[in-house]
Amino acid sequence: MRRVGLFNDLRWTRRLSSPLPAAGEGAPRSRSAEGSAPASDRPTGTVSRAGAGAAARRLTLCLGLATLPAPALGQEAIVTTQLGNAVEIIDLPSRTILSTIPVAGAPAGIALSPDRRRAYVSRPEGHGVTVIDLEARKALAEVSLPGGPLGIGVNPVSGDVYVADWFGARVFVLRATPEGLRPDGEIATGKSPSGLAVTPDGATLLVANRESDSVSVIDAAARREIRRIPVGTHPFGLTLSPDGTRAFTANVLSDDVSAIDFAAGRETGRVATGQRPYVIAFAQGQGGLRGFVTDQYSNTVTVFDPATMARVGTVDVGDHPEGIAATRDGRTIVVANWGDNGLSLIDPATLTVTGTVATGDGPRAFGDFLR
Repeated sequence: MRRVGLFNDLRWTRRLSSPLPAAGEGAPRSRSAEGSAPASDRPTGTVSRAGAGAAARRLTLCLGLATLPAPALGQEAIVTTQLGNAVEIIDLPSRTILSTIPVAGAPAGIALSPDRRRAYVSRPEGHGVTVIDLEARKALAEVSLPGGPLGIGVNPVSGDVYVADWFGARVFVLRATPEGLRPDGEIATGKSPSGLAVTPDGATLLVANRESDSVSVIDAAARREIRRIPVGTHPFGLTLSPDGTRAFTANVLSDDVSAIDFAAGRETGRVATGQRPYVIAFAQGQGGLRGFVTDQYSNTVTVFDPATMARVGTVDVGDHPEGIAATRDGRTIVVANWGDNGLSLIDPATLTVTGTVATGDGPRAFGDFLR
């Protein structure tokens, strides 16, 4: 069966009255993977399935890897399974699902509170955000929002939660209080905001504007855009460098990654990727820091040098990879494969897949999903 967008075409048609981003881009999911954009570039996970030969090769690889010892990861993955309408807490060392928490409304984006004890999950079809207590492993509350909430991020200093409206040109602000989250205004951005990132000092919010082909640089305290930087075509995922000085966007339709000096207000370079890049993660590899980009339609992860913006290699993973992040120790890259319901674990030093983890239906994990 071929997957497309956040959900496969049939499921998407049945569930949505208006399309969300597809899996090719990074929106809610209908065909590609973007949210509520056209099926060809939606943030939902719309990568076509590989042929029977490729599937057989992946199966052989998975069977061979099953005998390998699990890496010492020592942490959990909090995975949104969009087609399963749930959030799964997965123990990476044992590669087992510890808990499945029902979350209606096609959960897609995820962000963790500064103390890593709560998860905030966007629900594009449910029009809101669900708050999950990760220690108690249960949903605590829901916050209703208009539009198409997809991308989500947290201010590491104030604890404010930012939610991108895929259908509009705004980011909602949710204020963290002892009683929970409460709506606290919105910030104007470019069209169809998707990926979000906040600088370590909490002063600057960055927003990838998918349909404006740009990144908004926002003064978090003043809640206003101070500049807009042109990047590639349909930027979706947005990730800060480990030192917080540069930003990188995965440009879904131009099949490349843009490097941005947001303080100077300019794009500084690009590197070509596979088809429909989704999100970027960083980890130390051979020769220094490396960037890892999920290529939704190529079923690969492109590896690049962020200093030179040169390609270093490619890693074959599962079907329609979307969410990606590095473990705390930097020894493993975790990839959520929307199309075949699993996580791929990559060794950033050797650029090899060291194992897989089965998940529920339609894992997306768009955002900060490791703790």
